[in-house]
Amino acid sequence: MKFHIFPPQDSASASRTILLFAGWGMDEKPFARINVQGYRLIVVWDYRDFTFPDALTTELETAEEIVVLAWSFGVPAATRFILSNKNLPVTATIAVNGTMHPVDDRLGIPEEIFRGTLDGLTEKSLSKFHLRMCGSSSAFRDFSATLPQRPVDELREELQTIGDAHFDAPEGLWDRAVVSLSDRIIPPDNQTEAWSSEAFETITVAGPHLPDFNMLLSMLLTEKGLVAEKFARAERTYDDNALVQRDIARHLVELIPANAHLTSTLEIGCGTGLTTRLLAQKDGIKSLEVWDLHIPASIREGIDHQELTTRECDAETEIRKVPSESLDLIFSASTMQWFNSPAKFLRECLRALRPGGHAVISTFGPSTMHEINASLPYRRHYPDIEAIASMLPPGATAIHLSTQTEALLFPTPAEALRHAKLTGVNALSSHHSGATARSVIAAYPLTQQGEAPVTYQPIYLVFIKS
Repeated sequence: MKFHIFPPQDSASASRTILLFAGWGMDEKPFARINVQGYRLIVVWDYRDFTFPDALTTELETAEEIVVLAWSFGVPAATRFILSNKNLPVTATIAVNGTMHPVDDRLGIPEEIFRGTLDGLTEKSLSKFHLRMCGSSSAFRDFSATLPQRPVDELREELQTIGDAHFDAPEGLWDRAVVSLSDRIIPPDNQTEAWSSEAFETITVAGPHLPDFNMLLSMLLTEKGLVAEKFARAERTYDDNALVQRDIARHLVELIPANAHLTSTLEIGCGTGLTTRLLAQKDGIKSLEVWDLHIPASIREGIDHQELTTRECDAETEIRKVPSESLDLIFSASTMQWFNSPAKFLRECLRALRPGGHAVISTFGPSTMHEINASLPYRRHYPDIEAIASMLPPGATAIHLSTQTEALLFPTPAEALRHAKLTGVNALSSHHSGATARSVIAAYPLTQQGEAPVTYQPIYLVFIKS
């Protein structure tokens, strides 16, 4: 394998890495335009040899977080990497238009098509392959500007190696599989069948085999530095505007089982301290630690608790450092939706809990802010309640799992967007401009009375470690 490290565009992105396993016949050039704030990009390609470079392993050992993104025939190679590097801080694992079964009549590329591509591979047939991969003449012209520079003989050897290889296909290794409905390389139906039991979620999108990676990553990854900035800016306005979040926090506290041990409690996502104050009033709370990307200066106001400690951190990666079986209660209100891999977070929560310990968590489902998201080219993906249920690891028994919807009404779409901004949950990412906000306002769905709704769909989960 070969790799290329794209220089980070800012110092913060050096600690978070997107490790992209490219498809067959690629090098780093077609991916140079990928830009996710807060992440650096490393591209891996050339599967004539499935040995992962030692130099890259050493490089990744310094990363705070690694997102594995595998496209097309990069999925099998990424599978081997994940299985062989369980010590690395991998969070999200995302497969795009590929499966762990590269040549398979039912789960990958049909054998006849694969052999025909291999036997007839020439410069001319490669160009036709790229056209099918891109889906249109205009997309093919754009791709041609970043065309990989690799000889056909090398690509033939790589394709033969992929076709001859056999890969293990463990369940639960992949968080999300993205399937493009107009994929003309790997049949979408084959991909969907393969991932039905091998990924927690399968997401279908419009488009060809070569997707818009910036769009996909905006859907599936959190720009964590941007989230911290937004909540810091909204610190003084949050409590007065986060009406739904306040109700969620109160309900979630009520869901803490009466028999739960509270000696050692960790709150993940304290926000302004609203939930922290509610937790501190619970009988039995002795040691309370709170984490968030941004800890407000007012966190201790109204809390008379000598053992309250705080940590400003990324909880999704910090939870890996918590000693096993050291906590009685993990409490997290309206936070897990910001994590790149909710499944791995739940797995780490289970590991950190003592036997009989509880996790009490709320997140948001796919109807959340759908009025804003509907017209966005880059929209946030929220797992539904069935996906959340599938993410529960063995040893975790759900004792409560429910969802509901609630809509707040505002006089105008502009006021609805202002509400989102004042609570720090503005759906607009760094990819969006003022023109995007204006288009959202123009297309905003109104009620019959002319009001602008903002819908929230909280999902509540309580599990006990057996």
